[in-house]
Amino acid sequence: MPTLSKLSKAFLLPIALLPIAGVFLGVGATIADNTKILDSAGQLASAQSAFYYIGSAMKAMGAVCFDNLPVFFCISVALAYTKDSGIAALTALVGFLVLNGIQSALIHDVKVTVGNKEITQIHLLWYYGDWSLPEKLLTSNLGIRSLNTGVLAGIFVGAISAKVYNKFHAIQLPSAISFFSGTKFVPIVTFAAVLPLSLIFAMAWPVVGIGFSWIGQNSGKLPYGTDSLMFEIIERSLIPFGLHHVFYAPLWWTSAGGSIAGALDSVKDAGAQAQQTFADAYNKIHSTTYDFTQIYELIKNSPKLFGAEGDQFMAQQILSNSNIFNFTDAQNLGLNVGRFQSGKFGFMLLGLPAAALAMWLAAPKQNRQQVFGIYFSAAFTCFLTGITEPIEYTFLFVAPWLFYGVHMPLASIAFWITGALQTHVTQTVSGGFIDYIVFAIVPYFGQKAMTAKSAFAVLAVAVGLAPVYFLSFYFLIKFFNVKTPGRDLMLKEARLFTKADFKASKGLKVDGSKIESVDDKEEARLAKAAAIIEYLGGEENIIDVDSCASRLRLTVVDSSKANIDGIKSLGGSTGALVKGNNIQVVYGGEQEAIKPRMIKILAEQREAKKTNMTVENKTEVKIEENKKVKTTSAKKAASKSSTTKKSASSKTTKK
Repeated sequence: MPTLSKLSKAFLLPIALLPIAGVFLGVGATIADNTKILDSAGQLASAQSAFYYIGSAMKAMGAVCFDNLPVFFCISVALAYTKDSGIAALTALVGFLVLNGIQSALIHDVKVTVGNKEITQIHLLWYYGDWSLPEKLLTSNLGIRSLNTGVLAGIFVGAISAKVYNKFHAIQLPSAISFFSGTKFVPIVTFAAVLPLSLIFAMAWPVVGIGFSWIGQNSGKLPYGTDSLMFEIIERSLIPFGLHHVFYAPLWWTSAGGSIAGALDSVKDAGAQAQQTFADAYNKIHSTTYDFTQIYELIKNSPKLFGAEGDQFMAQQILSNSNIFNFTDAQNLGLNVGRFQSGKFGFMLLGLPAAALAMWLAAPKQNRQQVFGIYFSAAFTCFLTGITEPIEYTFLFVAPWLFYGVHMPLASIAFWITGALQTHVTQTVSGGFIDYIVFAIVPYFGQKAMTAKSAFAVLAVAVGLAPVYFLSFYFLIKFFNVKTPGRDLMLKEARLFTKADFKASKGLKVDGSKIESVDDKEEARLAKAAAIIEYLGGEENIIDVDSCASRLRLTVVDSSKANIDGIKSLGGSTGALVKGNNIQVVYGGEQEAIKPRMIKILAEQREAKKTNMTVENKTEVKIEENKKVKTTSAKKAASKSSTTKKSASSKTTKK
């Protein structure tokens, strides 16, 4: 579980990049599509306006991030398992290039004659003849023609790089080759370690890739949004454990979530009638007169669009190329793009904020003012960005049945409805208002990339679910007397605003005066981090400090020594989860400021402890040396005295 949890955290770095990339992609594509100048033949004119080039540049800036997700995942996984080592990240990039380079060398095109027609087959190892590779299994990774493994190859390479780094980064080689000791040895080992992985992918991926593609194509044929319903039941149930990123990654970024090339091939294999039906629908949308073969080649000439796999990646490529292929075209191919994403808007825009309102109103009137800030900030964050955990953890720890018995079913229903309606609204991280504007309103009005049903059905679902969320939470909390913030015992925690550390975290000094300088603010943040360390049982009880999108993830020696109530009393936290020696404290954003300061303080404490131990050891050594000197001196004195006595005795005997 800790390994999977860390893998889930590793995905957050590339995911965090997607919001800004998505904004640039969506807005840039809209500007470029609406300002382009066509010639008399309907082709792009040689002279274009400045707005067209600005839009094209913005679109390219966003697209390059989505196009290279496998590389980002490779580097992120290496960083996550090596405590953010830059050497491991560089090594992972080298490994990724080597893996794709080996595959490229093994892939070759062979022209063969079938009947009276010459065709080109793609051969790889024993995949030739009738077993030759379909074009959809190939793509370009950093300009290298290789297998289209989505993000999976990057994840594997990143994991290998991390393993190699952790094992060999401190190695000392013989003096003759000592130059390659330590971190210099890591890329060398990774270079060799990636070779068998590349061969394994070359041997197995054609079968695995086709299997993923089959799953992606056929799961989309389940009736009435059943696939979307099943997806959200599983994803939401994994939220408390932080493992949801691991679950949805294959569905968002590999062919298990669907493939444009695979869908085109399915229509191609279905025969002339299916091809003509699709061509007629395509020509009606785009005002063209193409046959299916021409449409196929047109899309194939845009390699990233043709090779797009996974629910999110397909959506982003469609937005980037909506002038030749839009969401309705994908739907006509049997692709319900957005089936694993659109439902989030149904409960993130209004559903959970309505639940927050219900929890606030369920508190006694005299307590509402004190907890208003907690609920308002969590609700607004959810509405604007789609980050749900501050609200979810508000009730998860005091009443898990509200999460699994009310929230999870309602969220799944949102997915079920949007999946059945075939809405195609994508997202970057979550279904907040920002993503709704960028991926629903802008594509509909600016690009005509989707229908009004796609753009506004998710909003209708949100409006419909909001009162259900509100009424369910309000009456269930009141009826079962659930101790949410503002009710009974939780109020005491909400009132602990006079603690010095909590004042500091809110920008106040111990005496209550407002912090003015940057140094004072930093001092306040360090004070809070130091207090958390103490509440966790001190430096000696902490093994590791990490974070994810909304949680501070901690590994401790003994969780029974941790004072969770004390941590929550510092403010900013909506809950905590303790499982074995792992502790997760929910902050919703502040954890990114707490983590580096905790690491800094722990490093200083351990260095000071090490120095003290060194001084103590030196002192002990000196004491031992002094004891030895005294003992030696005493022995010498005793020996000398004995010799003197013997000499005197000898003289007496002679006399």
